[in-house]
Amino acid sequence: MLYYYTFDENYLARQETLKQNTLWIHVEKPSTQEIDTLRKNYHLPKDYLTAVLDDEENSRSEGLNQQHMKKAALLLLQFPYEVQSPSGFQQFETYPLSLIITPENRIITIANYFLPFFQAIKNHYFKPNDNVPEMNIALEILWQVVLSFNNRLKTTKDHLDRLEKQIKVSTQNEQLYQIMDVQKSLVSFDEATSANLDTLKALSNTELIQLKGHHAFKHHLRDVIEETKQSLTSASIQLKFATHMNDTFSSVVSNNLNNVMKILTSITLVLTIPTIISGIYGMNVKLPLDTYHNTFWAIMLVTIIISWIAVKILKKKSLL
Repeated sequence: MLYYYTFDENYLARQETLKQNTLWIHVEKPSTQEIDTLRKNYHLPKDYLTAVLDDEENSRSEGLNQQHMKKAALLLLQFPYEVQSPSGFQQFETYPLSLIITPENRIITIANYFLPFFQAIKNHYFKPNDNVPEMNIALEILWQVVLSFNNRLKTTKDHLDRLEKQIKVSTQNEQLYQIMDVQKSLVSFDEATSANLDTLKALSNTELIQLKGHHAFKHHLRDVIEETKQSLTSASIQLKFATHMNDTFSSVVSNNLNNVMKILTSITLVLTIPTIISGIYGMNVKLPLDTYHNTFWAIMLVTIIISWIAVKILKKKSLL
């Protein structure tokens, strides 16, 4: 689906159709017809438009090494997207987003999934600066991509903190499945932010940016790069923490199960004592004290005493 936007009092305003003053064209889940139309109208290489159809596509840049915009330039970045894991828990995948800057002073973005930060871009107030309007839009898109990683990393950190509180009492595999899903998300984040960082650095070092001399653009792009570095560091730290937590959980689950088995074994041992005694006195043979009226209570008393002594010994040895 195609969305058209232009500026109206420093806010983005949607247009029903493509117009002369259209600054941003966003394509979500592009159809073959939409891809062909954009390719013909803006003379774009087909892979600029179809790259997002491959979920495994990595970040890259093309067409940036030019002093003047004679042909379209591509920034292919990755953004996080929430999905449900096969084990039924929250997980994040990363998918590609194409950001194309055309010589006609338009920004074209293409994604095969709904952008979780799409509404934030539409509601953003664009402060006047020395940038051309389309570059302000491009910078805001880059900024929201980075923020989306940071926000998802905060979510995974909170999830890990909740799981950490369950370590002491955990005897189930459910927490291990959740940590595994978090690890998958963090691995994706780590690789995606690293690739995004390389692409953004390539953008900042191009002649197109260096020669334009726009202070605002360079300043905001530097902020985007620094925020991306922060995301990369945070993802790496959380991934290490999740790995250690996974090992700890495995050890705790195993230890808790061992404790349960130890207690059950000790209880079985204590219960064996009255079973043996009652078994002996249940035999149809001549037995001591079988002629006395209080033999039953005497046997019960002896059984209780022996069982109590066994319990005290087991507790002393930390077996119960």
